[in-house]
Formats: sequence, structure tokens, C-alpha cells
Amino acid sequence: MTPHDRFPAQPLTTTVIGSWPKPDWLSSKDHDRTGWVADRVWRFEGAELSAMQDEATRWAVREQESTGVAIVTDGEIRRDDYVYHLLRHLDGFDFDQRVSKIARSGSWRWNQPSITGPITSKAPALRPEYEFVQGITDRNVKVTLPGPMTIIDSVNDAYYHDEEALAMALAQVIQQEVRALADAGCSTVQFDEPSFARYPDKLERFGLRALNACVAGVDGITTAVHVCRGYPIVDYAKSSADSYERIFPLLAASAIDHVSIEASNESFDWRTLDLLRGKGVILGTIDVGAAEVESVALIRERLAKALEWVDPWKLYPAPDCGLVFLAPEVAKQKLIHLTAAADDLRNSFMHE
Repeated sequence: MTPHDRFPAQPLTTTVIGSWPKPDWLSSKDHDRTGWVADRVWRFEGAELSAMQDEATRWAVREQESTGVAIVTDGEIRRDDYVYHLLRHLDGFDFDQRVSKIARSGSWRWNQPSITGPITSKAPALRPEYEFVQGITDRNVKVTLPGPMTIIDSVNDAYYHDEEALAMALAQVIQQEVRALADAGCSTVQFDEPSFARYPDKLERFGLRALNACVAGVDGITTAVHVCRGYPIVDYAKSSADSYERIFPLLAASAIDHVSIEASNESFDWRTLDLLRGKGVILGTIDVGAAEVESVALIRERLAKALEWVDPWKLYPAPDCGLVFLAPEVAKQKLIHLTAAADDLRNSFMHE
């Protein structure tokens, strides 16, 4: 049985976006609003840290499986940050030489690592992590990677001084990661690009070309791009609700198979889904910034609205974004309700 056959294809196939809450015994993180550094502080070192990350990853995967969700991730348990984890495996980045910068269209300031030389890859970093997870689950496994534009918005460029050239250099090393994952049998890769919603002009000018370059020449793997409007952090402004209307037509013309969006808030305009016609839609129907667990009925209602524009075989119910900021028991219950809503709606129209 190949990884692609591990979970039967069906309408309204459920998935997660990426992160799972990290156990407190593994790590801690400083959320200082005035000087936040996106680095996780591990409670172990060396071989002991690796072993503890293995154990925490097993737990995160089991928790996802127990909810019934069809496509799982490693929970990003090994990642100090969803962007910087990959960059630490590349040449050209200096994490000791940091510069305080405002990014995400002015929403946040933090100390960013610097690019001090040409960006190259020693060897694909994410394939071993994928192989570990696929070895402990019978579900399809999705691997997430930061996309070029979001990386650019997360670093201090002291070398290229040209965003377009930098985007294409990043796309080249990301494509190497994608090829290695495809060769290993990974079913799905997802590029995390919240910057798309913040910088539509850049997306049109060079971001789409860089995104397409990330998958150029790679076959046998499903691709997705995640475009949330911002993590639910206190005082962290989301991107404009109108941004989706502008960027959806661009993404519909991309080489990517699925587009992942957040739609759990009242400002989402359901009619914009028609702009993604032809693409798979990973639909965020769970608010990852609220401890309150959405009812099955509410999630079902949101999915039913989406089905007015999206074929059920192309609709993938999911949370809005990663679940890392929620308590583990809350994240689990939200996913249980998500899968219940998808099962209920699927059964209703398949037996009509």
C-alpha cells in the first residue's frame, strides 16, 4: 500500500493546517509583545531533545488520528517556528545577526535573522521528518513549508537587496525539498503564505512566479498554499478582509492544486469562493484563536454554504490556521466537531 492509498478519497476530506499544541514539558515560548523573538526554548538538548521530540510527535499524531481527521501532519512539533525551522537547515542565514524589523504589513515587530550570503541547501531537511511520521500512521501525511514571500517578510536581507531575486533563490531550495518529499512518497505539501493576503501587489509582481517555481518539474504530489489573514495573537492585526477577492484569481491561475483559506469569521464573503473555481479549497471553519468549541451544527452550516460554490470532492474542511495557540484538549474537541460535521453533511447528500 502506497502512502497515497492509506486513506480512501471521499468528498469533504478533512485535514489540519499544520501545527498542534506543543506539550509544556517539551518547550516554552516567550510572547513578549515589545520584543518577541520567534524561537522556541527547548527543555532538552542533543540526543535527548531529539528523543523527546519523537515522543511528542507520536502524541500529536495520535491526537489527530483520534479525532477522525483524514490528512494529518507532524504537528510541527520539531519546529521552533514555522518559518525559521527550515531556514536553520540552509546556508546563507545568520541567526546570531538579528535586526529588529516591522513586518506583516506593519502588524508586528520582532528580531529577524539576517541573510548574509547566497542561499543554498546542504541536503533536504524535511524528508526524514516526513518518513518518521508516515512510519507511525496509516493516514496521509501533509508536510508544510514556508513560502518565499513569507520568508522574505520574516528576515533581514543583507545580501540580495532585491526581493524578486531573493524569492527565486528561495523557490529553488524549496523546490529541492518538495522533490525529495515527492520521491519519498509524501502525498501532500503545503506552502504557508500568509504574506499573500498582506502584499497583493508583490504576489502579482513576483510571488506567483516564485510559488510556481517551488513545484516546477515535480510530479506525483498534491500541492497546496495556505493563505490565512494572520495568527490570532493579541494586538496582531489581520490583513484586510478584502484581500481574498484580489488574490483568489491569481491563485486560481497558479500551478498549485489546493488553496487553503480562513472562513470562520463573519467578514468572510462566501461569494469569493467562485473566484477559486477549478482549485481544491481547504476551508477554514474553526477559529483557532477562540477557546470556545464551535458546534457541529455551526460547522456544518459553514460547509453547506461553501458547497454552493465548491464541488464536494474539492472541498477540504479544516481549521483556519495552525492549532498551536490552543490548549490540546480544546484543539482536539474542535477537530472532533469538524469531522462530525463533515461526516454528517457527506452522508446527507450521498444518500439523497
